[in-house]
Amino acid sequence: MWVLCVAALLIVNAVTSTPLRNVPAGAFVHSLVDFAGLTLFYWWTMHFLLAGRESWRGLLPAAIATGLFWVGLGVFASFYFSSTVISDNKLYGSVGVVFDLVTWFIAMGAVITLGAVVGVTWRDRRTHPSS
Repeated sequence: MWVLCVAALLIVNAVTSTPLRNVPAGAFVHSLVDFAGLTLFYWWTMHFLLAGRESWRGLLPAAIATGLFWVGLGVFASFYFSSTVISDNKLYGSVGVVFDLVTWFIAMGAVITLGAVVGVTWRDRRTHPSS
């Protein structure tokens, strides 16, 4: 079920990305749509993988934080990774590209982990404010 949802998210992203980038302020609009879609996806993913043990409302801060971090990673990657992959390929060959991909996967793991941690902290501080 989860894999089908990931596939659907990727297909929707592929179909909508070009039309969204061609509108005025397209990159910003595309980022907003990505943020909304990713937030919904991560929100559902957390609820699904936790088998409903956590409430939808309790998971929302983590989903928002993860979606925001993912969009931030996408912006960072658009500036950093494309030039790095080309330069590392010239300098080190295929191994350089593999190192860049490993770096990308580590960054994805950090985004998901930080999103969960920031979301739980945000939720706890909102529900149990310190005196």
